Amino acid sequence: MPLPDRRPADDAVPAPRPSLTQAAAQGLVRTVAPTAVLVAAMWVMFLVSIVGGSTLIGGLGLIPRRAAGLDGILFSPLLHGGWRHLVGNTTALLVLGPVAAAVSRRPLALLAAAWLGSGALTWVIGTPGVHVGASGIVYALIAFLLVYGVVARRVLAVVVAVAVAAAHLGSSLLGLLPQPGVSWTGHLAGAVVGVGLALLWGRADRPARAPLGP
Repeated sequence: MPLPDRRPADDAVPAPRPSLTQAAAQGLVRTVAPTAVLVAAMWVMFLVSIVGGSTLIGGLGLIPRRAAGLDGILFSPLLHGGWRHLVGNTTALLVLGPVAAAVSRRPLALLAAAWLGSGALTWVIGTPGVHVGASGIVYALIAFLLVYGVVARRVLAVVVAVAVAAAHLGSSLLGLLPQPGVSWTGHLAGAVVGVGLALLWGRADRPARAPLGP
């Protein structure tokens, strides 16, 4: 008759650690997934809006200082006024989203804060009318990347900021100027939120200095 196994539970074999390739793949998914989900939702909503037309945009767009426009804080980044508007924001997000996620090391938190923060501030300061589009998020990511590296004192993040400035700063500054048909207050709101996040997280991520000797 075989004896029962009396080995303690602590003798259980630990689960194998993921390989470097698996860890890198998991990190890539965490970095890219939030932006990919946002972009996919934008395209789905655009196709739906082709059928729903202006009714959908008017119903879900952000209307500053109107109770009926509060739901636009959540839905307006998914709505776009045309193919050019959608493709422009898609291209910017696919580049800036993963880069900002990797730099911040907070992929989901960064995107959520940029999304809701830019929308809420646009609702407060926005020009009259219906605001749609993910440009507020785009401007939040640009501003975050430009400021974070300097505040956090991280060399690689500063290099990224220089690259972002070279590629986007000129056109971004133009988007902050008042002009008809453009949600420049939405752009401004996104930039303010991005700077705020960069200051908050940059100070928290700043490496601690070694204590001074006696």
